[in-house]
Amino acid sequence: MLWFRLAIIACCLSGLNGATMAAPPGEWKLPPLNGDLSGDFIPALLPDAPPLHWKLVFRASRPRVRSVEFAIDGPGLQLRGSAELDPMGEGEWRLTGGKMALAQWMPFLLPVLSPDSAGMVLAGDLEATGSGTWRAGVLGGQATVSVRDGQVDDPARKLTLEGVTLDLELADLASRRAGPGQILTWRKGRYDVIALGTARIEFALEHDELRVNDSNIDVFGGELRVNSFVMSTRRREFSVAANMTGVAVEQILFLIPPVLAEAHGKMDGKLTLHWDSNGVQIGAGRLALREGETAELRLSPAATSLSGNLPASVQKLYPGLVHMETGGVPLRAQLLDLILTPDGDSEGRTASVHIIGGPEDPSLRAPIDLTVNVRGPLESLVRFGTNSRLRFGGGR
Repeated sequence: MLWFRLAIIACCLSGLNGATMAAPPGEWKLPPLNGDLSGDFIPALLPDAPPLHWKLVFRASRPRVRSVEFAIDGPGLQLRGSAELDPMGEGEWRLTGGKMALAQWMPFLLPVLSPDSAGMVLAGDLEATGSGTWRAGVLGGQATVSVRDGQVDDPARKLTLEGVTLDLELADLASRRAGPGQILTWRKGRYDVIALGTARIEFALEHDELRVNDSNIDVFGGELRVNSFVMSTRRREFSVAANMTGVAVEQILFLIPPVLAEAHGKMDGKLTLHWDSNGVQIGAGRLALREGETAELRLSPAATSLSGNLPASVQKLYPGLVHMETGGVPLRAQLLDLILTPDGDSEGRTASVHIIGGPEDPSLRAPIDLTVNVRGPLESLVRFGTNSRLRFGGGR
């Protein structure tokens, strides 16, 4: 997932990702040093990156303790820290300040950290601090990483996010463990044809497992909430049952079989969603008006033909029926129920829309109880567009 990728990138940027290095030969000793050293270098794994300037300040003020302060500076990058080592080069380290402008460094880092993210653009300000130990070539300890004013633009996945913030506290660098309470938020964004509002995601990490404990996203004029799910960061695929509240009917008309030409109202319900490398698969679910609430609808003339099946004498008793089914008169619905079963239910239906109501104009009599059933692939009625990241399916 995106937030885990940001977290790992943040750790790698700060140089605190639990990396291991070969320990120096047993006979090698770190001599007591006093003085300053400096120079320029290009990171070995990032040959196209701009050169960085480094400075080391050595002090041997105590027996068997080698103290060093370090500084690394470059365009959009600043690292400050220190270490106290024994003659074998082992001891304690501290990163007192790390800053990076993601827009300047992501073009060099993303191909290394996430090869499947070609074309992705990340921006924002990253800061990191940390402390720990260096023993037998293993970096241990903890780190705090934050991202502010972040932006994500991923054309391949049709995802954009603005106003991204990340607050991550890694309790154990060696195991990449961060306890519950890590927070990712964004201000707005877009996924394919879906506009995204504010979001708050609370998660935890351990090794290659990401556990989302709670997530809320403003979408479709309402809120999508998922209480918890677990996924592997090596195989970014998962299924969730998403609770939807206060969804604006007019914003989900593209999901509803073409029964309605226009709609205004709020719905609640639940949808099964499955995420994999191909995008989001919309599975079984149900959305309906809350009890006691109504919606204003206009029927699609092409989808209904109620009056044509009634005798003329009956049509005279219900003068508003023709006007409603042609979309000329709004319908006030006391019940609007959408059921999605993309894999088909026991009767072969892939979707069902149930409407109960009547015309808003009280002078027109035309009570209506309409059920429209769909059989066959929903893609034949609901078109997301060529190369869409959205599709219908069982949601697994």
